Amino acid sequence: MMPPVRLSKSAERWFLTKIAELADVNPAAARNLIDRLERQKGLLSSFPRSTERGLLEGTRKVSMPPLVLTIRERNGIIEIAAIRDARQRDAFAPTELRDALYDEETDDQEKIDDEPAEPRF
Repeated sequence: MMPPVRLSKSAERWFLTKIAELADVNPAAARNLIDRLERQKGLLSSFPRSTERGLLEGTRKVSMPPLVLTIRERNGIIEIAAIRDARQRDAFAPTELRDALYDEETDDQEKIDDEPAEPRF
């Protein structure tokens, strides 16, 4: 059975913001990018380890121009933990890492604390 692929909350927020910006300029390009992400999710479900290792332990980097996806396996799920523009620097910025870790902790609980989770290394 192939593992499901999902976006973390922070990756989904980032992607939806970028799609909304792109749709204002070029709706067809926005639809195309959504379709490409859906196809990429299918490939990741079938071949989650076929991409290069990421800079952070347990992550992999997926090139999907003009985007780069950071993925990880978590509880039998392939998670797209972060999405960034390919022109941005590699790996997580500290706030993106904090957001990804915070998403991980709040996925399993209903209550969201006011304080962000501290990064774990």
